[in-house]
Formats: sequence, structure tokens, C-alpha cells
Amino acid sequence: MYATVHQFRRATAGESDGWGPALAADLHHDPAPLGGCVLGQVAGVHGAAVAFWPDAAAAAEASAHTATGPTWLDTDVFDVVQAEFAPGAPRYAQATWFAGPRDAARVRAESFAGTQRVWPAARQVPGAGPVFVLRGADGAALVLGFAESVTAIEAIQRAVLATELLPGEDLALLTGPDRIDLHRVFHDALPADVTLGGTR
Repeated sequence: MYATVHQFRRATAGESDGWGPALAADLHHDPAPLGGCVLGQVAGVHGAAVAFWPDAAAAAEASAHTATGPTWLDTDVFDVVQAEFAPGAPRYAQATWFAGPRDAARVRAESFAGTQRVWPAARQVPGAGPVFVLRGADGAALVLGFAESVTAIEAIQRAVLATELLPGEDLALLTGPDRIDLHRVFHDALPADVTLGGTR
């Protein structure tokens, strides 16, 4: 599975109550994606429209889509390399960005940390929701973590920071994110089942 992420600047003055679902439908209507969400910054004007696709060709085609309303910024295509599910309703999201290029050793280290240490700690927190790890062709990554509340996101952060490195982990390869955004979820049609990778 692949994902497109369209970043945008919101036109808040003209937004209706249902602007999130309307934007998702206008942006990707033919063909429709396998799922997705629309995010808007808490106390900010930026947002992101995320959509999931069965293969790289569909994602590449969808990356050229635009819709009326917001000011469109960067658009990226990612491979979905990890998907985890917890029962918390996806009302808020933390978008954690790791800029590329990232070499193979760093990518392996981040993947190991995410699956073996970070997610086992995060999923225990009440209110935790699904997590999708997206990886770009140059090793760049976007981690989308969903939760029921900002309080739950803060609790997840504390739980993760309290973990200790596992045997074999190298702190020098785990330099941390380049950017973290806190979003409200304005549209949620996240896939309940994910096939990692896909057909290029």
C-alpha cells in the first residue's frame, strides 16, 4: 500500500462545518482511495490530506490532484511500511516528520525502534489509536499517530520517552524527528486493514 500526503494552508474564513470530508471527496473522487483522512493543525492554519492507494502508480497519479479551497503546498508519495492498530478513536493526530535523505542503516534502526520499542509502549496508553509509518524513496519518513485526545497524545509521548534502548540499538542512528505537528482530525476514513508495500 502507498500513501499520498497533500500539505496545504487552510482557508479558514470560508470553511464550513463539513469542510474535511468535502475536501477529501473533491481531492480524490475518481478513482477513490482505499481510505484517508484530513488533518488541520491545532492553533495553526496548515493541514494535510492523506490518502491510501493500492500501488505506486495510483499514488503517483493521485499526487497531481488538487481541489478548490486551500492553498496547496508540498505533496509527497510514500510507501506504507508499518501499520498498527489500537482502539482509540482517531480524533487527534501527531504527524512526526523525518527529513531525507536517510541511509539504509538509519532506516533499519528507526524501523526496529518503531516496531520493537516505540509501538509496544504506545499501544498500552488509554486512548491510543492507529499508527501509520510512511517511508519515502529517499528514506524520509512520516509517522502518523492517532489518539482520542491531546491528553492521550501527551501520555503516549511520555511513555515512549520513558523506554530504554534495546540491546543492539545505536543512539547515534536515532537522531529524532525534524518536525512534529499536532492536528485535529476533520475527516476520518482510515483503512482498517493494510497490506504493507505494494506493486510498483
